[in-house]
Amino acid sequence: MSIRRKRLIAATGGAVAPTVALSLFALIAAGGIAFDYARLVAMDTELQSAADQAALAAASQLNGRSGACAKAVQAARDLIRNDTRFANDNNGLAVSIANETDCDATGDVRFYATKDKSTAATDDATAKFVEIKVGTRRANYAFTPIVAAFYGDASAKAYAGVDGALCAVVPFFICNPDEPLSNINPLYPVSIAPGTGIRMLEGGNQKGPGNFGFLAYAGQGANNLAAALSANAVLDDCSSVSVSVETEPGQMTSVFDALNRRFDIVGNGNTCPQGSCSPSTNEVKDLVRQANSCNWKENDATAASLSTNSPGRYRPSTNAPLTSTVTPEIMGLPRDICHAVSNTGVCAGSQIGNSVWDRGAYFRANHPGLDWMNEPGLGANVTRYQTYLWEAEDSANRLRTKPSSASGWAAYGSPQPGVCSAPGIAPNTNGMDRRRLTAAVVNCRAAGNINGRKTIPVAAFSDIFLVEPSMNRTKCSSGSGCNEKITDNQDIYIEFIGASGTGQGGGTPQITRRDTPRLIE
Repeated sequence: MSIRRKRLIAATGGAVAPTVALSLFALIAAGGIAFDYARLVAMDTELQSAADQAALAAASQLNGRSGACAKAVQAARDLIRNDTRFANDNNGLAVSIANETDCDATGDVRFYATKDKSTAATDDATAKFVEIKVGTRRANYAFTPIVAAFYGDASAKAYAGVDGALCAVVPFFICNPDEPLSNINPLYPVSIAPGTGIRMLEGGNQKGPGNFGFLAYAGQGANNLAAALSANAVLDDCSSVSVSVETEPGQMTSVFDALNRRFDIVGNGNTCPQGSCSPSTNEVKDLVRQANSCNWKENDATAASLSTNSPGRYRPSTNAPLTSTVTPEIMGLPRDICHAVSNTGVCAGSQIGNSVWDRGAYFRANHPGLDWMNEPGLGANVTRYQTYLWEAEDSANRLRTKPSSASGWAAYGSPQPGVCSAPGIAPNTNGMDRRRLTAAVVNCRAAGNINGRKTIPVAAFSDIFLVEPSMNRTKCSSGSGCNEKITDNQDIYIEFIGASGTGQGGGTPQITRRDTPRLIE
């Protein structure tokens, strides 16, 4: 064998070439798969971004008004154009979203009433959250060994709602007076008529229509609640909210004292929890005090029997207005008559009144000689809140001191300079008002047992008017049965003004809401 042949046989150069040649198939396939997988991931990212933007656009339209769901779908489809440049299924660039027409939780655009999706929306008013699913797109694998035989499909969905801040909210809630007996819908609407009187009870754990409670506020606890309910200024400018509030458990006397400060009644040691705690300039009420005293009491100077022409206090004995010959000596804005006859009342709905209050007796007692039926701003169906505004409009002539027949005692229509009274704050229908509050309205039956701290969805924010201070009032001044309560110091009596933001009763909302659509998932 020649030397050249021997060298060729013994040579090792290029020995790995066959291995490399055989490995190329796997290497090219791996590279192709990596490339196509990267395309699929990129397409998935595009679709998820499209779903996120569409959900945010849709959520921005959920204002509870008619057509909100349709506008949300339109915004998701048209407000923001989303393309996918990594799909190669010959269906163009645009990402598609189904054109849903219903406010429900079916299909590719789903609406919910609650954040946890436990309750589906049923209409525009209950649609608070939206889930958007974008149309499925395909990426055909271009560099795999078998071209177009393999592909990847991808879709995406996003869930969004409106988050925001409520500013100048009073930490106070009332149970929806309209809530049906077996209601399970936490967003059942509020439709009570403006001018209706409501005898609100604390109600304990099992709260029902007309009951009330307090909300956790600024670190929680009675002191913070009292500060928020009595102080002139909003102590915390804005609080983060979604559509729910957190309850603050327990009955707290200091909180009732704080509300009474709005009537110029100083309780619990003549203290103000924080800042200034002024009353309204119109603090007309059914109580009297001596000139240099902080102690208010019921007027008991004359006989309480309605058989006299000048009873000391307003105590109707029947569910009807007092006759024109009977005028109470001291009278504040009263309850609906069906609530005024006893502590429990005889109203058909018990805690919910019928808007019939003794207008004639009130104007005879506080504005004698006034033709209130034909007075601009008043009239036959005037509400207590409208009367309050009319009086404050001309406080010098309409809010007077009324001496009782008991020496040294008097009822005051406005805060008096002295040891107890702080300067009053005039009612302002375009801003803060010491006797008009904006309260959260919740469906307490749907919420179930409200024991301890509990998060409850808000059905609406409504404006209410504080009719009278919370205190124990007795049936009469002396004699048998006079210790019987007519009112309780753990009750709050209000007149319903209307939905906050509607301007019902002449007032714009005291709260402002700053909403921002936010992604949830």
